[in-house]
Amino acid sequence: MKQLFLLLCFMGLLSVSAQEVPSDSLKTRIDFKVHPNPVTDGVVYIESPQPGPKTIHIYDLFGKTVVQRQAATASLSIRLGALAPGVYMVQVSAGGRMATKKLIVR
Repeated sequence: MKQLFLLLCFMGLLSVSAQEVPSDSLKTRIDFKVHPNPVTDGVVYIESPQPGPKTIHIYDLFGKTVVQRQAATASLSIRLGALAPGVYMVQVSAGGRMATKKLIVR
């Protein structure tokens, strides 16, 4: 019984350590802000302190790209009037770094 308990504890420890995020992957994320969120007036502002050109993709929940923009500045406004109300994903990438956030359009 004691051996079974030790085996279960060991297996649990392995599963927890396998789920940890390596510190290297945290360095490859880009920092950005999306506001207002939820969007009610049809315009969203995306700001990132990351220097250099950035690529912004907005995806619907099926993974289809609905908006794609290039930005050379720290701030960008995107008009979303043609998008149906719902939940979207905003992905910003620059210099091999990338991050994704949820966006709600009302």
